[in-house]
Order: sequence, then structure tokens, then C-alpha cells
Amino acid sequence: MNFRGKNGRKRPGSGGNLVDLTPLIDVTFQLLIFFLLTATFNTDSAFKVKLPKASSNEPASEAKAMVVEISEDGRFEVDRVVVDDRELQMRLCNAAKDNKVSTVNIKADQNTRHEKVVQAMDVAKLCGIEKLGILHRH
Repeated sequence: MNFRGKNGRKRPGSGGNLVDLTPLIDVTFQLLIFFLLTATFNTDSAFKVKLPKASSNEPASEAKAMVVEISEDGRFEVDRVVVDDRELQMRLCNAAKDNKVSTVNIKADQNTRHEKVVQAMDVAKLCGIEKLGILHRH
């Protein structure tokens, strides 16, 4: 392998074959950036919820919000812990009493029975939480 200078002549004093590693380093760096930017972080909940699609794209902006997830079969999840009806009420009321929560966002599966959504809304109202939100996918 003969390496030549800009004008096509052999470089003076080039005693051996040199391999330019710059393109290899560039490609490796680009791959590293690609994988770092496309990596997903584990934010899975206890069960998979398929949110219904909505036509509006207004994001909810509330700092003191608690998310109540409802699975397709009607199970409740708060803070990544599956809870029963009584514990749901206890958690919401304790958070409202300690002034940690001013809004409850309900994240229900698209196939969840409507009565479970209403039940979660009733529990929030019973605990004194007046602001309710329904989460959806864009």
C-alpha cells in the first residue's frame, strides 16, 4: 500500500505503510452518539395500557399531579404499584391531605370499562381533589 501526498507523488520519508484511523474513529463516534440518543429508558409500569388517541395536542401542565393507571381488566396502579379499591382511596386521600396532589390524571386503557374510570374519578372527588385529567396518546 503506497500512500501519496496531495500532488500524487510518494511522500518523502514515509518509511512504511500508514493507516489513517480518523474515518474509523469518526464512524465509531457517530455510532456511539446514535445509540446514546436512541436508547430507551425503562419506564414500564406494572401492566401495559394502550391509550386511546385524541385529536387535540394540548399537553397538561400540572406540577402536583398523580397518575392513576387503569388496566384493560380494571386493575388500578398508583406509583407503579397495583392497588385495590380501598388502597386507591387511601393513597389519594393521604396525598390530598398532605397537599402533595392537586390533580389526578387518569391513564386508562382504551378497552377499560367506563365504570372503572368513573370509580377513579369518584374516589378523587371524595378525597377533595377537584382537578381531573384524562391522559391520551397523540
